[in-house]
Amino acid sequence: MDWLPSIDLSHLWNWVIAQTPTPTPSPLSTPAKSVNDIELLKSQLEFLKATNGQLGESFNRFVAAMQFTLVVFAFLGGFLAYAVGKNLDDAKKIASQLINREIENKITDLVQSEVESVKRSLQRERVIGSTVVDYYLPSDDTTEPDDCKLLRTRGFAKVRFWNQKRKPKKPVGDIFVLDLINSKLLEGQDFVGLSREDAENKREEKIRNQIDLALNLLDKTTVLVIYIDGFSKEVKTLATRVDYYYVAANTSITLIGIVADSAYVAHGQHNL
Repeated sequence: MDWLPSIDLSHLWNWVIAQTPTPTPSPLSTPAKSVNDIELLKSQLEFLKATNGQLGESFNRFVAAMQFTLVVFAFLGGFLAYAVGKNLDDAKKIASQLINREIENKITDLVQSEVESVKRSLQRERVIGSTVVDYYLPSDDTTEPDDCKLLRTRGFAKVRFWNQKRKPKKPVGDIFVLDLINSKLLEGQDFVGLSREDAENKREEKIRNQIDLALNLLDKTTVLVIYIDGFSKEVKTLATRVDYYYVAANTSITLIGIVADSAYVAHGQHNL
């Protein structure tokens, strides 16, 4: 369509006239009809020329607009790519920093917790290491029970063994263990032939006597540990008649644990 503007209509008209044969007069042809055809052709050529110019101008504007649009999109695309890429890098850095910070906090908390646990353990061992235990077996048997030997391995400052032939004397240590299991005091010939009720009463009487003897040796800061097998009404109701710290144990394992825990009570009493 770009060749249309280059056509000169005046030359085209002359060329058309030269190429058009002179019509032979006939009854059906008239000069008026030929003039009308020529005018129609001229108007069509003028229309084509105008249309071509408008189309060319519109196309040029369209191309220019598309070029501008492409430039704008290219700029925006480049900017977005840069911005998104930069934001992704920043996001990665921030995420990495947050993760590292969280890990450091967790590690710090864990280490601090372990340090506190170690401190408590060391404090506990220091208390035990400064505690003196008196172990009394109300029996003529001078053989040291295995339970007393186990207490020695726990790390107390001292574990002193006493019996009927070598009785404890004031002042006693921080903890006083009254062993009514290995002494065999609550069984044997004294209970033979007694009814169940009488045997129970006699047992409670012996327990009471031994507790009273032990209490006479204790200071208010000393913890009494009663090592006894089975239930005892006297032990259960002891708090109603005495003002001492005491606790009962019935196995070797509970004895060691209770004596260790009692060391804290005695330590606290000394520091009041």
